[in-house]
Order: sequence, then C-alpha cells, then structure tokens
Amino acid sequence: MSNNRIFNFSVLDEEISPDNVIAISEIVAFSQTRFLIGYMGNRMQKIYVDLYSDIKNKHNINNIFSDGYDLVHEGVAFLCEHYGEHIHDVIGYNKKGKAITLRTACIKRMMKLINRGTRDYYRNKCVDSLTPEDEPIIEMREEFEQDYSTVDNVIENLNLTENMRTALECRMAGLSYPEIGRILGRVQSTVYEYFTKMRARYVAIYG
Repeated sequence: MSNNRIFNFSVLDEEISPDNVIAISEIVAFSQTRFLIGYMGNRMQKIYVDLYSDIKNKHNINNIFSDGYDLVHEGVAFLCEHYGEHIHDVIGYNKKGKAITLRTACIKRMMKLINRGTRDYYRNKCVDSLTPEDEPIIEMREEFEQDYSTVDNVIENLNLTENMRTALECRMAGLSYPEIGRILGRVQSTVYEYFTKMRARYVAIYG
C-alpha cells in the first residue's frame, strides 16, 4: 500500500486555503489514525483502513464514505478558520510554555470525535452482543440511556479543561496512563495529576 499515490505531502508547506484544506486535513487524519493503532488496537485499525479507502476512492461517485472520513470533515471545519496560515504555525502555548501548533489543535479536535465514537461503539457493542433470550426489556434500555446521560452531566459539572476531558474520554475508551500521555504529549505524572484533580472535584461536588 503506497501512500505516495494519494498524498501530496508538499501541501503541508503551503498556506491553508480553500484549494488545499481538504488535502491537508486528509493527511493529518490519516497520520493520526495510523499513530493511534498501537494504542487503540483493531477498532482504530479499521478506521485507518476505511479512511485510506475513502481518500483513495473519493472521486468515485459510487463510493460510500465511512465514518472515518468524518475526521477529515472535522479537520476541515477547524482549518477553515485559519486560511492564510500554515499547519505548523504556533497559535498559542500551554501552561508549561510548550508551543501549540495548528496541527496539534486540529488533532485535538479529531481526538474528541474519535473518543466520542469509541465510547458509542463500546456501548452499542455491549447491547448487540446480547442473545435474544438475554435482551433487556424496554424499561431497562431506557434506564441504561438515563445512566449514560447522568455520566455526561457529571462530566460537565466537573468543569474540566480540554486536556482533562480528553484524558478522561481516553481512559473511558480503555487507554492506559502512558498511552494517554503520548496522545496528549504529556508525561505520565501529568496524566496522573489530571485524574487526581478530577477525583478531588468529584468528591467536592458529590461527596
């Protein structure tokens, strides 16, 4: 599988514009999904393969795009706000003074979509794996949906930073502290500190 046939990596050196924003977002999405295979396993590998197929066959009118191509759309929506800039431009700094580039910010937007999709995948997988004899009655299904809504409300009440929310979503998707650290670009102790703060906020609010 040769990526050179479908990607023109020189576009990453160009100013972001309506003419190249899709191509840039495709490269960022493809690179990130490939990077995440080692941390998220088969689920991410499928997204990676589907995304490659989508990009390769996007000009085929009969092609049906997979959910993986939503990452490209997410990237485009973000990068459209930065026409005239470059993907490697620094747009800010974190609390420790580390530079945040447009590429990093774009990846974080994509990660939110990936984590949200992974959580939904495992929820659906749990229900679909039930046999007809074990399938819960309607009242139980509604209770499960309410439980998920409660979790989302609790998360909102914790008033998390963007990194803390991403770390929590990654943890809920089954990633370890070291894996979360690599995704966020933080050392493991910082990730641990995020969860310590989250627990403290939870205890302060809910006892």
